[in-house]
Amino acid sequence: MRDMVLEKIELLRQRMVKMGLEFGLDHPDVLEYSKQIDQLHNELNQLDHSLSKVGKKSKPYRFYMLENKAHFA
Repeated sequence: MRDMVLEKIELLRQRMVKMGLEFGLDHPDVLEYSKQIDQLHNELNQLDHSLSKVGKKSKPYRFYMLENKAHFA
C-alpha cells in the first residue's frame, strides 16, 4: 500500500513538472496536481503513523531516478 502511494506521488510529480514547464506554475492543472500530491503525502503520513502505533517500524525508503523512471528501494 505504502509503495503504491509513493509511486502515485512520483507519477503526479512528474506530470506536474512537465505541465509547469509548459504552461507555467500558476496554471490550474499544475495547482491541481500539487493538491493531489499534498493529499497523497498526508495519506502516507497517516499510514506511517498507524504503522508506528501498531509497533511495526516502517522501513525507510529511498527514491532515485534513472532514465526518467522512478525507482523505490
